[in-house]
Amino acid sequence: MTVVTSGTGPGPAEGAGAARAAEAAVRERVARLERGFGDLDDPGNPLGAEQFVRADAERRLLPEAEALLDGFRLHAEIVPRELGGRLERLDVLARVLRAVFRRDAALGLACGTGSYLAAAAVWAGGSARQRRHTADLLLSGGRMACAYPQPAEGNAFLHNGFTASPDGAGHLLDGRKEALNNAARASSLVLFARRDEPGGGGHRAFLIDTPQADAPGFRLLPRRPTTGVRGCLVHGLEFTRYRVPADRQLGTGSGAELAARAFPVIRSTGPSMALGCADTALRTAVAFALAHRARSRASVLAPRTRQALLDAFSDLLLCDALALVATRAAHLLPRESATLSAVVKYLLPMFLTETAYDLSAVLGAESYARQGAYAVFRKALRDLPMIGLGPAGSEASRVAVADRLLRLPGLRPPPAGAAGAALFRWYGPGLPVLRPREFTVPAGGDSLVGGLEETVERARAAGGGEPERALAGYATALGRERDRLRRDCALLGRSDGPAQTRVYALVDRYALIAAGTACLGVWRHRTGPDDGLPAGPAWAVMALARVLRRLDPAAPRPPASAAEPLLAELMNRFDDARSFDLYATPIGR
Repeated sequence: MTVVTSGTGPGPAEGAGAARAAEAAVRERVARLERGFGDLDDPGNPLGAEQFVRADAERRLLPEAEALLDGFRLHAEIVPRELGGRLERLDVLARVLRAVFRRDAALGLACGTGSYLAAAAVWAGGSARQRRHTADLLLSGGRMACAYPQPAEGNAFLHNGFTASPDGAGHLLDGRKEALNNAARASSLVLFARRDEPGGGGHRAFLIDTPQADAPGFRLLPRRPTTGVRGCLVHGLEFTRYRVPADRQLGTGSGAELAARAFPVIRSTGPSMALGCADTALRTAVAFALAHRARSRASVLAPRTRQALLDAFSDLLLCDALALVATRAAHLLPRESATLSAVVKYLLPMFLTETAYDLSAVLGAESYARQGAYAVFRKALRDLPMIGLGPAGSEASRVAVADRLLRLPGLRPPPAGAAGAALFRWYGPGLPVLRPREFTVPAGGDSLVGGLEETVERARAAGGGEPERALAGYATALGRERDRLRRDCALLGRSDGPAQTRVYALVDRYALIAAGTACLGVWRHRTGPDDGLPAGPAWAVMALARVLRRLDPAAPRPPASAAEPLLAELMNRFDDARSFDLYATPIGR
């Protein structure tokens, strides 16, 4: 994948001008998609919440929404620019897809993410011919489905797979996969299969055209209903001695290595897209609170309601900071991307699901509504937990982070230093080309968590009033937590056979510290009033408070001087119809 970078040619002014132009183009693209969807709350909008809720109840996608995405050429977002698409930066990909997930997570999975999961393996290791074929398929409106190898730690619902037996110049494919999104509508499949031969041989990956329903050795299994994302067409596939020609093998090496190259881009972008679904849950809760009079316990003036809304807003900003760092790290720190993306895939589904459940206390009985103004909240509550499933899912990602902590107990920054401001800014020069082969090379350090000291010192030196002092205190506390984690990881690395529960406890702490560090980095490197972030440190104070109270329940609560400005920002964004993430994107217009 080729990415335009500022390089060494243009001067600072030209580089800044190019950055502004690139950001303007992204905003225009998102705005065009948002205008196409229109106001989610308008009952007369054919692409409004009521229509999506009705389609969800009927376990189908909204045809008008699919037509809109076809007209927008959504699949161009997942095709690299050098192959005729629009994909240059992973953070931009996630940002565009949030507009879809804001309306319907099933729509985002079926029309965007489902094909992206398959295409990511092709971009990571396919031949030039395979890449060209896949790009042409997607750009012409075709869809893809994939069956990645399922690790032992994965979800039992998905724990099955295929075997491939050598047969002349090709292979015979056997086995079944119970649940594949898009399987019934895909034109092309990416399948990972274990080599069934003496001595094993690991996995191989194949890129094949989806067989016809009556093809010998192939069977499309019945649709599997799901609790969330109910509009997705989830089917199983079964193969019995199905012949796969030799030229259908994807790449030339191990399928496991190919999957490892694809997982960093999958794990970092998917949960970031799902922030759009959490945005809708929070927006619905704010609307409910504003609709109640001051004396009601559900009113936005009630302390419990205010706190729930503030916590949710803080968590969304925190999650977005971590997702931003992880998607940009794939370009800037490819050898560290496997760990950072695994942290995102582990932490974000947990945070966003907890956020939605906490907000259900604001809506009370209305959180169960099946129709009406608040029914979309119940849909989001069901959909969000689904983002933690899959072969690159939350539990498998937790194991990946654990392995990292055992291999690199020092948590020190690499000799070359951190990636600097580019890791934390979305409004700046272009990013380096993705280098998937480096995703599987062990990192020599930890640029994010290992490089925390300088940002802590910057927070301490910020000066100012009470919010600034609170930020300095929280940053210092985060630094102490990092130092304690470093010591515990070093002890763990010297012990024999560390208990799994102990390792997982360290993973939880590492993930939270990484999220807090990302938040501090985004605060430190903000570019100005045009970058979408609230002015001042209030948002960072509130987000860090959420991290530290998870690490230590005795951590001090944030001051009112930080809470009040962030609550005002939340209400302003609601009134102005802007998103609740880092970008404050205008929505529905």
